[in-house]
Amino acid sequence: MLWFRRKKQFSCDDEELEGVPDLVSPRGAAAMQKGSSYWESFIMCLKDPCDPKMNPEGYIALCTAENKLIQETLACRLMQMGTAVTAFSDSSSFCHASSLGLFNAREAVAYFLQKRFLHRINTSKVIHRVESLTAPLESLDQSISGSRHYDDIELEINPEHIAFGAGVNSLLSQLLYIIASPGEAVLIPAPYYATYEYDIKTLPECAVVPVYMDNPLIGPTPKDLQNSFEIAEKQGYSVRALLMTNPNDPLGVIYNPEILKNAVKWARSKRIHTIMNEIYALSVRATCASDDFQSIIKVFDNDLSTDIHFLYSLSKDFGAAGFRFGVIYTQNQKVLQALANLNIFAGVSNPIQMIMSDLLLDDEFVDSFLEESRMKLWQSYQICRQKLEEMVIPYIISNAGLFIYVDFSSLLPEQTFEGEAKLAALIESVGRIVMTPGASQRDCKPGMFRICYAWVSPALLEIAMERLSYIVLQIRRHEWGDLLLGNWTKEVTKCGTHLSSRRSTQNFSDLILQEM
Repeated sequence: MLWFRRKKQFSCDDEELEGVPDLVSPRGAAAMQKGSSYWESFIMCLKDPCDPKMNPEGYIALCTAENKLIQETLACRLMQMGTAVTAFSDSSSFCHASSLGLFNAREAVAYFLQKRFLHRINTSKVIHRVESLTAPLESLDQSISGSRHYDDIELEINPEHIAFGAGVNSLLSQLLYIIASPGEAVLIPAPYYATYEYDIKTLPECAVVPVYMDNPLIGPTPKDLQNSFEIAEKQGYSVRALLMTNPNDPLGVIYNPEILKNAVKWARSKRIHTIMNEIYALSVRATCASDDFQSIIKVFDNDLSTDIHFLYSLSKDFGAAGFRFGVIYTQNQKVLQALANLNIFAGVSNPIQMIMSDLLLDDEFVDSFLEESRMKLWQSYQICRQKLEEMVIPYIISNAGLFIYVDFSSLLPEQTFEGEAKLAALIESVGRIVMTPGASQRDCKPGMFRICYAWVSPALLEIAMERLSYIVLQIRRHEWGDLLLGNWTKEVTKCGTHLSSRRSTQNFSDLILQEM
């Protein structure tokens, strides 16, 4: 049969098209909108990435909060024979199961949350992975070093209150679909993660109302929340939820327990839900005290009632965004019942659940992995800090996360978000660097940018910071109207890179000397 070779050409005129429905619905048109204003620029970074040797003048993405610094370590662990073989040989990997997740995997995540977030498991004891994750959790006692028994790790976090989804984005959308109606509003302390608006508006069809704070570095007070609540009401919105990220993205600050308690108390006074995204919880600076970050689970002594919902993912702390492994922990049975039906559209594959469960039960590896991650994040953070201080550019001293929030407002041609866009365009076109602009994060001050330093190697980060240094120098030396007239624009992408033609490394300081 050669039917696929015979193609009939179809054509129609405008008259025939009259009355033909649009190709997509209004919902489809909304879904076509970009998730972030800088998405196309990020794609350009993927198409033409900088490589110190092969493509030294390529693009560098500093706009994506992912931890690539520890991916090799994670990959080596996951390639262990037992992990992959079990995940792809057990019959449960090939069969339908609860859309909330394999129960054994939910038990493993309950253990992980209890140890890492609730801190109610003796950290001196180490649990090693078991041969098969389809065995009940009671079998773990055979793998525990020492004479400890299963009774010693009795779970306070109920595995039946845990569900998995294809990342936090998916779980957030589905959660709001369940607890809110179209047109209702979600309050979010600003600045906030740029893609939240896409997550909230596209499927749940909810609105976002930023919460602008007297002191963003401390967090939202009841007064801040009340002001935004009243603004939402004046705009005709009924507020349904408060969404917070702790540690904060993009500020990198940690909200203390009192801020969290007061926020939940205020939300309860308004009879609205509190959603807590703790996706950066295990990426706290090594220099911070061990109790600087406290999970909402610990703050409320694991009593979340029906109105507090906890979100987590392996995307940030474990550098595994591509695995699409998100976690929701809620004690609201109605939410879980609805999610059990909705999650069939966005669940996590069984093999990935088994692989991740094996990983999260390996305390010895997780301890060393997180320590290595904190060390590498600190080193990259210091690269940024040192260069920003040399540039005399203000930044927020952060305690967690994969980024640093920087104030470039002094360089803007005008103190507006149009001026911010012009600076971003200059940095991208001349420096081939893409950062997260503050406008996309609903910052009220133009000129704020998030630099994500963990998506690139330290070598690439140093190149990027050298390029930025040179651009900052030129902006300070020129009027904006004359900025692109000189030849300096051709030199920016050579900063910090190995130039094969000169067989030397050209840095920002070298270019300054050439101009003197």
